[in-house]
Amino acid sequence: MGYELYYEGRIAFDRPVSLDRPDAEEHLCNLTRFFAPVFEQVEGTSTGRRVTGFEVDEEIAEDAKSLLWEEGLVAIAEFARRHQVTLTPQLRWQGDRVEDRGHVVFDVHGDHHQVLDSDNNKAVEAHRQRSCTCYRDPAPDPMPAPARVAADPAVGPPTPVRNGHLTDYTAHCTDHGQIVFTPDENLARTLRNEHIARHHG
Repeated sequence: MGYELYYEGRIAFDRPVSLDRPDAEEHLCNLTRFFAPVFEQVEGTSTGRRVTGFEVDEEIAEDAKSLLWEEGLVAIAEFARRHQVTLTPQLRWQGDRVEDRGHVVFDVHGDHHQVLDSDNNKAVEAHRQRSCTCYRDPAPDPMPAPARVAADPAVGPPTPVRNGHLTDYTAHCTDHGQIVFTPDENLARTLRNEHIARHHG
């Protein structure tokens, strides 16, 4: 069956994005399966409105496999990078088990991370202490790295980490810090492989 997740809430842009033509707006509406774009009306644009973020479409977003939510979040992050906007989530997630829940943060690269709720309400600080890039200053663009083999030694395999009575899976890259933190081992392996393909291919 695989690990199942449900999200609720929205992701806001730090500034509205104007779309240059009506078919771009149609493409945006089809960008993700479970997130719908949020628009504001504005004069002087080809479509008459701008997009200010995305929100969970609760009419169609029932419990779904992690990978489907992942694809939507990646598509939103890529849209944000293309239009040079910063993402601010007011987004919560819930896993298969009632204790698997928390909120979403985006790091300085636009990549998202699930942060588990904690009993002492210090989940974000605990996440930061795990060396997540979310709370680091942006690093200067590195020099192009030489081509590496697929089994990149800079990227470790996902390893289990105890978080109270739960187990999360984390993977680190010597160039980018923590790249994976999720309660789903299979998803952790998928994200690790995607990171290698995107940044070390």
